[in-house]
Amino acid sequence: MNILGISCFYHDAAAAILQGGKIIAAAQEERFTRKKHDSDFPENAINYCLKEAGISVGDLDCVAFYDKPLIKFERILYTYFATFPKSFRSFLKSMPLWLHQKLWITHEIREKLKFKGPLYFTEHHESHAASCFLVSPFERAAIITADGVGEWATTSCGIGEGKHVKILKEIRFPHSLGLLYSAFTYYLGFRVNSAEYKVMGLAPYGKPEYYDLILQELVELKDDGSFKLNMKYFAYDYGLTMTNWRFDRLFGSPPRKAEGPVEERHENIAASIQKVTEEIMLRMARSLYEETKCENLCMAGGVALNCTANGRILRETPFKDIWIQPAAGDAGGAVGACAFAYHSILGKERAHPFEHAYLGPAFSDEDVEVFLKSRDIRYMRFDRPALAKRVAEILARGKVIGWFEGRMEFGPRALGSRSILADARDPKAKDIVNAKIKFRESFRPFAPSVLAENCEEYFEQRIPSPYMLFTAPVKKRVIPAVTHVDGTARLQTVRREDNPSYYDTINAFYKLTGCPVILNTSFNLRGEPIVHTPEEAYTCFMRSE
Repeated sequence: MNILGISCFYHDAAAAILQGGKIIAAAQEERFTRKKHDSDFPENAINYCLKEAGISVGDLDCVAFYDKPLIKFERILYTYFATFPKSFRSFLKSMPLWLHQKLWITHEIREKLKFKGPLYFTEHHESHAASCFLVSPFERAAIITADGVGEWATTSCGIGEGKHVKILKEIRFPHSLGLLYSAFTYYLGFRVNSAEYKVMGLAPYGKPEYYDLILQELVELKDDGSFKLNMKYFAYDYGLTMTNWRFDRLFGSPPRKAEGPVEERHENIAASIQKVTEEIMLRMARSLYEETKCENLCMAGGVALNCTANGRILRETPFKDIWIQPAAGDAGGAVGACAFAYHSILGKERAHPFEHAYLGPAFSDEDVEVFLKSRDIRYMRFDRPALAKRVAEILARGKVIGWFEGRMEFGPRALGSRSILADARDPKAKDIVNAKIKFRESFRPFAPSVLAENCEEYFEQRIPSPYMLFTAPVKKRVIPAVTHVDGTARLQTVRREDNPSYYDTINAFYKLTGCPVILNTSFNLRGEPIVHTPEEAYTCFMRSE
């Protein structure tokens, strides 16, 4: 059975294909179009998935979409009417897009794919829940999903058993943890739905001195993690900005201008909203554990990309194991939609858990060589053992490597297929990569890739972290390039069975230096998607210093 899953029209459009119950291909549209967070109908990603599966549209048994547009449209109309006349400008801007495209997703799929078979629509948070539980290794698990907003739900808690997910309770729009975090992202001068991770990276530099103010004025938080927002400070339910003049007055100034100086107060605000987010997630997780008594937890939604909160849930709640989908945001909804259709709608048993995130396109040695020759670029060719040894030697000399190998990762993190690598022991490496290669803010941290069997020697992390979705305290302070200012790191554990070439390279570095950890960041320049093709890798390399 072949099922295509699609997510699009908000941000991070993507496609995934499930064949015989196993996810065999998934990719975000941005990698093909080079438009960061591309939200358009994912034609390129769909074509890739079909090609990887070795099928045509006519071989599809059904297509699944990751939310229900009519219910979402109902919520938007209701909100605009409830906040009229303040909402008038936003209403005028959004309606043409809804009336010409978003309401017609059935027509869009039929027309663009020439598909005549069954179409299934799952609710947004059902897709998130399915994307983390139905492809997880667990037979039974508690589920938390949290993001900006789906149809009405913004946060849900549930349970997964066998081939079914059940939502036990939810928080509804306009009360949203994701939108609360995005409001602070906007106020701190970063791009909403894109740069929330910058707030997370900035937070350890500050002190949470606004924590009490946020809980007094902005968020009514209960012991079980449920909450309500004081909407008089926000504008996202009616306007074209996230916050309003009352929010500015509460924090003492207008929003920081993009690219403006980052001051101590900005660091403190980031620290405060990060602490509030962690507190909400911790309370929610503890309450859900008491309700379900499940020792396993699955998480998805954009908030599940907050690896600092994830790390605290792992360390400070009774859950023994946590599984988070690598594309936890909207892109992962494509995986959730086809998994929900296959298991929960069509009733098929689960047999193939998600094994790794390397689900995108690959390019052969011959593909690379054809490109190099076409540009008359000098190159050398190695067998795999010699390549691993050579790269390890170059890294140990303090040089930086652009690493393009194997199938592209699914999700926002580079995991050793489209990565920039450096020596984690070198205190200068962080500044070199930030300033001369990535051209990004100095406060942004880098991630360590560590051999899985050596993880607990260097980090306080008791479960695998293959998708770079947990922050953990660093035990050995001999890797300054990947140790953040608060003594933590967002780590990736690497197993040979997942990525043999990447593992062997880190292992060669370990044999040479005694250190099983290297610096890993995504192969792209600031503001661009991760590279996809050999040509993009070469161009990115040449445009950096």
